[in-house]
Amino acid sequence: MTNDKVIAGLIVTFNPDIPRLKKNIDALKKNIGNNFLVVDNGSNNIDEIINIVQNNHILRFPNNLGIAKAQNEGFKRLLKDKYKWIILLDQDSILPLNACDVICSTKEFSEDLTGIIGVSIRKDLPKRGVVEESQLISSGCFVRAEAWIKSGGMDEYLFIDFVDLDFDSRVLLAGYKLYEETDVVMEHEIGKTIYAPTLGKLLRLSYREGYFFDHSPIRIFYFYRNSIIVQKRYPNLFHVNYNLTFKYLKRTREIFAYKKPRMKKFFYALKGISEGRKYSPKRDKEFQSILEQIYEKN
Repeated sequence: MTNDKVIAGLIVTFNPDIPRLKKNIDALKKNIGNNFLVVDNGSNNIDEIINIVQNNHILRFPNNLGIAKAQNEGFKRLLKDKYKWIILLDQDSILPLNACDVICSTKEFSEDLTGIIGVSIRKDLPKRGVVEESQLISSGCFVRAEAWIKSGGMDEYLFIDFVDLDFDSRVLLAGYKLYEETDVVMEHEIGKTIYAPTLGKLLRLSYREGYFFDHSPIRIFYFYRNSIIVQKRYPNLFHVNYNLTFKYLKRTREIFAYKKPRMKKFFYALKGISEGRKYSPKRDKEFQSILEQIYEKN
C-alpha cells in the first residue's frame, strides 16, 4: 500500500449505489490509505454517502455540475496538499488491491514525460504489460498533477461524456505520453448493458457483437454532441477523414435496441448531433485560449 502524500484518489459521485461505492472506497484505501476525496454532484442519497465518508474527505455541490467541474474542483483541493499524482475513479469502479504497487513500480511512472497511466477494464484482452496509448477513459487513471495543470484541466463545457478523451488529447498536445498497464484489470461498469444479438444483426450493428450500453436521454445528448465536438477539435489525433454528422446519424440505429423511452432518446441524439454539427473549434474562444496556453508552456 502506498500511504505517503504522493498519490491521492478522487471519486466523483451522483446518486451512487451505496454498497458499490463502499467497495470502491475500501479498495482505494487499501491502495493508498486515507489520501482520497469524494466530490459529490448533488446526490439524493448524500446522507448515506456521508455515513461511509468522513466530512474531511468529501466536497459537496448542491446540484449536478458535471463530471468535468467535479474533477477540476477535486484537483484544486488535492493540489493544495501537494499531491503529485491523482487517481480518477467513477463511483462504480473498483481498483484491484495491488493496482498502486504495480503502477508505481513501472519505469513509466518515474519518467517526467508520463502524463497519465491507466489500468485496463477488459478482462478478455491479453495482458501485455505497459503499452503506450492515445486515448484512455478517466476512471482508473493515475494523472500527473503537473500534466493536469499544463493541459488546462477538464473542459467544463462538455459536462460529461468525452471529457476524458478531450483531456487526453490536450495532455498529448502538452508533450506528455499516455500509457495503459494492461496487467492491472479494474472492475468497471458502463451504463446499463443490453444483450440483443438478433436485433443487432437486423440493424447491421455487428461491431457491437449484440451488446449495447443504454443511457438516459440527457446522457445520449451529451454523448452525440461531445463525440462530434471532440473529434472536430483534434482531427489529426482521431484520424477524422469522414463526415461526422453522417457517421453519428447512422449510429442512432443503436437506440432501437435501448429500453424506453426510445423516441425521446432518439430526439436527444438528433439534438446532440445538431449542436455538434454547428460547433466550430475556431469560434470557441475558451478552447482557443487553452490551446494558446498549452503551446506557450511548451
